[in-house]
Formats: sequence, C-alpha cells, structure tokens
Amino acid sequence: MGLEVEELLRSRGVKYRLIELRGRAVGTEDVVKQAVGYVEASEVCKTVLLKGGSGRLYAALVLGNRRVSLSKVSEEVGEPVRLASREELAELGLEPGAVSPLTVDAELLVDEEVMVKGKANFSSGHPLYGLEMDPRDLAKLRRLRVAKLTVEG
Repeated sequence: MGLEVEELLRSRGVKYRLIELRGRAVGTEDVVKQAVGYVEASEVCKTVLLKGGSGRLYAALVLGNRRVSLSKVSEEVGEPVRLASREELAELGLEPGAVSPLTVDAELLVDEEVMVKGKANFSSGHPLYGLEMDPRDLAKLRRLRVAKLTVEG
C-alpha cells in the first residue's frame, strides 16, 4: 500500500500487520466486519482526540469497547479536557475512525489496558487501512504517557 505510517514502522524496525478494510469502519464491530482477514474484537482500539482548556490537543488510545473518562484524562494532564468536535477534526484534516495514534499531532496518552494486550489494532490514518502491532512498540515510534483513562462501556 505504501502508507506514510509504514515507512515509520519499517524505519524503527517495528513488526506490524496492515489490515485492509472493505469499507469505512468507525466502531469495533465495523472493524471486525470490514476487515479482510481475521481481527480479534478485544484487540481493536480507537484514538479519541481531546482538546484541553488551554487549546492543547491530546490523543487517547483506548480499547474500542471502553469510554474515555474526561475526568481521568483531565486529572492526568492537569487541565480540563473535552472531546474535539467533528469540525475541529476536519480543520486538522482528520475524520472519525481514521485518527492514527502514530501520526496525530497531539500528546499521546495510552490507556493501561491497551498496553497489556499482546496485539493492538488501530487506524493507520487512512480510512481503509488499520494496523496491528504489539502495543509496547508504540514507545519506539513516539513519546507517550500510559495511564488509566477509561470507564467500561
């Protein structure tokens, strides 16, 4: 495919699997249904873009079946945060379901539940391709902070 993110992964020696999607996928069930090949639902993650009161952007990588706790994230970053709007995503050239934790220009926060998985699946930044890799390799690719960021559901 030749995605920009693949160059980054190869240059850092990170093993990954590119997952082709038959169509747009926004939620965990969409990813499982649209994936060409098998994808384990419990390994699907999402990247949620948040905006701090200062205007600073944060990207929270969490399991797909979890909700980001704004209060936990606010406590972790030291300022109130809210979900970025669709308009704010669009202004950044991003769209729901295609925000990659590897390329988004925001401070990356990774939920501790993601880090204990053997594999994590998340967006490549392209709406029709996902990535599967060992989440511990994220630290080889960019700075991140691991914390408890979610509530169930």
